[in-house]
Amino acid sequence: MPSDSGARWRWLRSQGLGLCCGFGTVLLLALGSVVMAATRDGASAGIGLDDLTGFFTRPSLTHLWLYLLFPLAGLYALNTTLATWDNLVRRWRGGQRAPTAYAAAVVHAGFLLALAAHAVGGFLSEERGQVVVASGWQPLPGFGEVRLASLVVDALPNGMPREARVALEVRQGGAVRREEVGYNQPLSEGWGKRLALLSDLGQAPVAHLASGEARCALAEGQGCEVAGQAVQVLRVAPAPGGGGVALVRAPGPGGAPEDRWLSQGGLLALGGGRPLSLERAGPEDAVLLRVRETPGNPWALASALVLALGTALMWRRLWR
Repeated sequence: MPSDSGARWRWLRSQGLGLCCGFGTVLLLALGSVVMAATRDGASAGIGLDDLTGFFTRPSLTHLWLYLLFPLAGLYALNTTLATWDNLVRRWRGGQRAPTAYAAAVVHAGFLLALAAHAVGGFLSEERGQVVVASGWQPLPGFGEVRLASLVVDALPNGMPREARVALEVRQGGAVRREEVGYNQPLSEGWGKRLALLSDLGQAPVAHLASGEARCALAEGQGCEVAGQAVQVLRVAPAPGGGGVALVRAPGPGGAPEDRWLSQGGLLALGGGRPLSLERAGPEDAVLLRVRETPGNPWALASALVLALGTALMWRRLWR
């Protein structure tokens, strides 16, 4: 005979509680979508559902729907866990050993992984900054170095880009590989744990510098190492007679950093006596990549695979 304490807490794994939690979650999310749209220029400005920290940086009663959603989701997860465990124990003790008998439990496990993915992604995702990528190698946080190989844009009649196909070369540990990037096709690492998203495209002023065999191509604000010296391009401008000039910050002959204008075909003396030349400067194709850490994506992928497995098991049970 079950104990009184066991019967007292049986409601926590009941199907009725699960239905109430499910309907409550849908209701709060629907309310949240209306509130977020209505307050997008006010309390919800700059807040996205993929970054939950924004709701707590500036707490507001406007977002009460989200604050209520957290305990409800926790109760929903507890209900699912207890119900699934109870189902597993009953079936195992009943002698059921066929994998199809545990299809519902596998689906429930996938649901719990999906909840974990939302929590991990919502609180641990972070921005790693934006990088202009043109024809020269540039460090991209978490990806090594990248440069633009080609840019093809399909435009609408009004000139707005409809589709962009960006070919990048990625260099990590000496190996170079080619990757394709688009508006809905980010550069990805670690099963989606780190993404480089296409944020903008067009043209940017780029200076091509050389010293002996060493070369680098830099957009404004970017830097590289040439002939053992740190060189940064502060500005690129057209020259009166054609071509371009670049304002360069680099160690001078005395070793101290100096800001000096370098014209196309001209030379500057770097620290150590090595010359720095500007081969060419001007606008060229470039893209802006936004790097974002998204640790919830591998969890979401795992949940999708588990849900697919559970669905396949159910399908076999229905059609056998």
